Amino acid sequence: MNISPVALQVIANVKKAVEKSITGVSFVSVKNYTNQQGETSNNLINIGIKYENAKKKDVAFLNELNIDQAIKEHGLKSDKSLLDEARKELMVAFIKPDKARSEGQKDAYTVICEGVKVHNETGKLYIYGYRESKTVLKEGTYKTVNSAPLTIAKNELKKLLRTGKFVNFALEVGNTLKLNGETLEL
Repeated sequence: MNISPVALQVIANVKKAVEKSITGVSFVSVKNYTNQQGETSNNLINIGIKYENAKKKDVAFLNELNIDQAIKEHGLKSDKSLLDEARKELMVAFIKPDKARSEGQKDAYTVICEGVKVHNETGKLYIYGYRESKTVLKEGTYKTVNSAPLTIAKNELKKLLRTGKFVNFALEVGNTLKLNGETLEL
């Protein structure tokens, strides 16, 4: 595995910050993050929550979901039969994920701790976890997407799920973040 000098520096800096944390890292604060659509936000990410556990809870939630009640309580706009089909497809996707996709990327990263990894070529730092809070500082410009009705129904249901709150941030050299109170300059 070949790791670039930039990636080695980021790995060393992040490991040093993680080692300073007595309890281990569970919260990461990402300030002034600008996404591809130009939205800038402050985010608090809990990397201590396991995606697999959230998936199990979401499967149980979807299995017991009363579509009529969900339409009333959450203002879902999709047709009842479409929401039921979306519910079933989401459950299948959670139970049988695409293993080839996750295996193909395994060697491209150095994992620092759960939810924190560095791309071995670019040195980009990736933070993955459960978003506890988000404050939008500047609105972005989002394109209108003409999704199929089933996709729209799935997206409506995803907003009700724990797994829908998991996010991934890609941070480059020059960004600042906090790991359990430790400020880290990339």
